Amino acid sequence: MTVVEIPPGTHMTGMRLGGRFRLDERISLDDQVSGACGSSWEAHGLSLWKATDQLLSRPVTIYLLPPGPVPRAVTDAVQSAAKVSDPRLATIYDTDFGEPCPYIVAEWTPGTHLEDLVLSGLPSPALAAAMIADAADAIAVAHRAGRPHLRLTPRSMRWDNSSGLTITGLGLDAALCGVPAQDPVAADTTALARMLYALLTGYWPGDEPTALPPAPRHKGQVCTPRQVRAGVPALLDAIACRGLRGQAADAPLRPQTPAGLAMALRMVQRPSYQLEDAVPVVRPGRQRQAQRQAQRRQARHARARAGFRQRTTLLRPAV
Repeated sequence: MTVVEIPPGTHMTGMRLGGRFRLDERISLDDQVSGACGSSWEAHGLSLWKATDQLLSRPVTIYLLPPGPVPRAVTDAVQSAAKVSDPRLATIYDTDFGEPCPYIVAEWTPGTHLEDLVLSGLPSPALAAAMIADAADAIAVAHRAGRPHLRLTPRSMRWDNSSGLTITGLGLDAALCGVPAQDPVAADTTALARMLYALLTGYWPGDEPTALPPAPRHKGQVCTPRQVRAGVPALLDAIACRGLRGQAADAPLRPQTPAGLAMALRMVQRPSYQLEDAVPVVRPGRQRQAQRQAQRRQARHARARAGFRQRTTLLRPAV
């Protein structure tokens, strides 16, 4: 039996790659990607492994590729992803594209998949906004480096209470699945908005199959988060809808990029009217108008106080 024929969940002993990486356990591809992409990987002979880097004594993830030449899209994705540095993006450590047994070594990411996190219980809207804001920040860093993700799913994001958020498969998952890069910015922004919707409602608004139930629809349109779950702030609802459909034109914030989505979500978390040190800004042209309004308010208050004294005086009994 070859390595790729070993069923997921099998623990290994003694098998090493490059004399350094010890294969410990084969991981189901469903733990990495959602939908038909995982089946496509297995059909082409690709397998995923938890391994140990015996040189540095740390756990790693091994993408074990099928024998033969590695597609150019995969090598390009690995090279560009390796240039992106952000603690929220899983790092690619090493590669060996030799034909007998090509493989890719990436950072091992602990924690719970977003999909499993939602199935176990919904976070508060504030925490959901914070999580997707972090994810959008990280994807914005990758976009500035010229490396979009293109395959963001509920399985490509993990949350750990100690280490926080980690996104896996930057560029690599899309290259292995053969996903075309038609509009990288729109693809990643929509995917982030879908994950925000899932955290807010517990439903998945996309067409790809996941373990989450499909989002309810009305007249062919996905219901808004506020229609599905009570207590979702109106601004957060508008941001999610704008990211999903590019609509909600009356929304005060219109995120159309990962960076824009992150900025909008940060403002939801920390609105300006809650800042203790916020100072009202008065435009020079309106300063005199504001002064006149303040004077009129003071005059009204003075008249009201005078009228109150007069009324109380009239209520006194006559002598």
